[in-house]
Amino acid sequence: MKKDNKTVGVFVRFFTNDLPNKVGKKNDSIPFWTCGNVHLEANDVKGIKSCDEMFNYFDDIPRAIKTVLSKSKLVAVEDVAYKMRAESRHLHNKFNKKEKAKTA
Repeated sequence: MKKDNKTVGVFVRFFTNDLPNKVGKKNDSIPFWTCGNVHLEANDVKGIKSCDEMFNYFDDIPRAIKTVLSKSKLVAVEDVAYKMRAESRHLHNKFNKKEKAKTA
């Protein structure tokens, strides 16, 4: 995959050490541990250095992602206009359903 200077790459990697190659009834599944690391890819154009954070279970992955973003001084910017439009559609649909129920 070609490196993109307009994005931030975050990778989740799971460990597979000390496990058999295949498991399962048909011996067709590849096992992995529920622990691993989150890797933030460097982006020289934006001045972002690579960073890693370990996690120990699935529910710990969001924390590890937030940690690598924070260590690299990255801040998420939310599309407020999109959120407002989505909330407006939700309220509009909810109102229409109530109106239809009244007339039925």
